[in-house]
Amino acid sequence: MYAKEDTDCCTRQLCGPSRPFTMNITDNNFQPLISLYRPFRCQASFLWCCYLQEMDIMSPPGLSVGGIKQIWTPWKPKFQVHDAQQTPLFQIDGECCFCCPCTDIMFKITDINSGMEIGEIVKHWGGCREIFGGVNDFKVTFPMEMDVMKKALLLGATFMIDFNYFEPKKN
Repeated sequence: MYAKEDTDCCTRQLCGPSRPFTMNITDNNFQPLISLYRPFRCQASFLWCCYLQEMDIMSPPGLSVGGIKQIWTPWKPKFQVHDAQQTPLFQIDGECCFCCPCTDIMFKITDINSGMEIGEIVKHWGGCREIFGGVNDFKVTFPMEMDVMKKALLLGATFMIDFNYFEPKKN
């Protein structure tokens, strides 16, 4: 699959990681599979509990299958993944120190109905590639038998985590 952000250069430069964007994910033949839409939001900190990050996931593009909402906490990253009817499906909890260099960073995925951990999103330490090239590597694990639309939601959550915590700030 290929993922391509659809924003203009001016928006990327002036708004940094707060920018609104549409990310189109296609297959190897460039047929649209998933579309991610994130509105403009100021970057949240422990003082800002309003206007938290959110993202809508569409598959096929134009048909909402759900989304991700950031949950306010003073220390740890936390997100809720919901379906198109706003029913909560998963909670994603990050580590307290999500900015530690030279280490992998884990985000645990918990099924809200069962309360059981069902997977994780891992941001792998990229070494020199990450330091000099701004490249981030992620791995998402979930049950093989999981519904494909729920997998699409977790893929979208991975992009949300990347933009919120690992996109360079322009301040």
